Amino acid sequence: MIIDTLEHAKLLHLGARFEKAFAWLCAAIHQSPEVGHHVIETLPDGTEAIYANVQAYSTRAPQDCVLEFHKKYADVQFLLAGREAIAYRPLTEDLELKKPFDITGDIGFVSGVGTPIPFSKNGFFVLFPQDAHAPGMRVEGCETVKKVVVKVLL
Repeated sequence: MIIDTLEHAKLLHLGARFEKAFAWLCAAIHQSPEVGHHVIETLPDGTEAIYANVQAYSTRAPQDCVLEFHKKYADVQFLLAGREAIAYRPLTEDLELKKPFDITGDIGFVSGVGTPIPFSKNGFFVLFPQDAHAPGMRVEGCETVKKVVVKVLL
């Protein structure tokens, strides 16, 4: 997991796909993208190499946030509006699957509890396959957030 701010994103050197993802995020701050699915880069075979899901939802109580993980894509999560925390813990073999991994959706859920980490102003999280995370956690009471999750094919 990486936690930083967009001002420092260019210093990370994570590769061309992450550079495109961060460039899209920087533009999104000024353009206020619509809620929905936004394709950023497609491979010749039609695979979406980079895409963004812009979401609006109400944050939840910690006990209602379930740890998830991905295998094919990294998440770059960024808040456009509101306050939220993401619970984090390493994905280890002792965590029990809550339901089978969905290959099509590239998502699995495990039992366990993570450490809540709030988003900072202009802050982002990069979450890799080894990072179990529970997004959507309220900070102080339930509130509506607008968030971008950019998915980067690894």
